[in-house]
Amino acid sequence: MAMTELSAIRAAEFFRLVDAKDVDAIQALMSDDAQGIDEIARRWIRGRSAFDAYWAENLPRLMEVRSSVDDAEVRRWGDVEVETFTLHQSYLFDGTRYQIEAPATMIWRRQGDAWRIALIHTVPLPQVS
Repeated sequence: MAMTELSAIRAAEFFRLVDAKDVDAIQALMSDDAQGIDEIARRWIRGRSAFDAYWAENLPRLMEVRSSVDDAEVRRWGDVEVETFTLHQSYLFDGTRYQIEAPATMIWRRQGDAWRIALIHTVPLPQVS
């Protein structure tokens, strides 16, 4: 399957910001009650303060992040948008190289004139030998 340009879905901006490690811009996209999966610690992150702490602790330890997506689909119901896609990502974390392929879902909620992240859910799959 061909890779989809990151600009094809709203989540693209989020991954461009993660790749750039732009914590201020990442935080600006999050809703106050956002939830997500921490694939490193294998736990849920719930709420803005938990995400702020997560980014502060982990972005400095993250290097050489490269993200791309394929198999993307977007559905919208009024002020809610659901994006499903497969995330391909490679990075160094504390000096160890990781490469993941993860079916992913992002749910966005319109708040005023802006779209904010309500949920980030990824399921990293083990490498098949």
